[in-house]
Amino acid sequence: MNAIADASSLIVLARQNALWLLERTFGAVGLVPEVEFETVIQGKAKEYADARRIEAAIAAQRLVVISPTSNERQAAIVIKQNAPNLSRADCLTLACAKERALTLVMEEQRGRNIAIAQGIPYVTIQVLPLQGLIAHQLTFAECDDLLLRIGQAMRTDQAILTVLRTAANEIESLRSAQEGSAR
Repeated sequence: MNAIADASSLIVLARQNALWLLERTFGAVGLVPEVEFETVIQGKAKEYADARRIEAAIAAQRLVVISPTSNERQAAIVIKQNAPNLSRADCLTLACAKERALTLVMEEQRGRNIAIAQGIPYVTIQVLPLQGLIAHQLTFAECDDLLLRIGQAMRTDQAILTVLRTAANEIESLRSAQEGSAR
């Protein structure tokens, strides 16, 4: 396991039928029990389809519910004291990311600010398709499709979406040129 995700990231990816992106990019991805509760238990109670998709990913072990240690729980309490507007689930996710040296997949800006301050590597789902393309984990077509769908779901500013798609196009063009010259 190389990464841990917050509830918002899981919900958006599940709604886009794109939870596979996490596994393709990182392998199995962790989540804390509080995130499972928010996304699966509460989501199923509200009859959200994304809750069933997340539950299925957990059952298939593409998502792994981790048991936070007492040190991680204590670190989460300290984070919560310093950032009272963050949810308990986000604080615990941050603490586990730091203690276990995992990449944080998080949408919450306040949480990402804490990640920066504590040296926790993070990625947002808006740029995750580009990261997958760079790492040769996604095709250009998959990357472009996900950039568009996630961008629409997240209401990403059109200028940012254009920059991400332009970067993906440039990577594809450079790779195509390299393949052509290698022949």
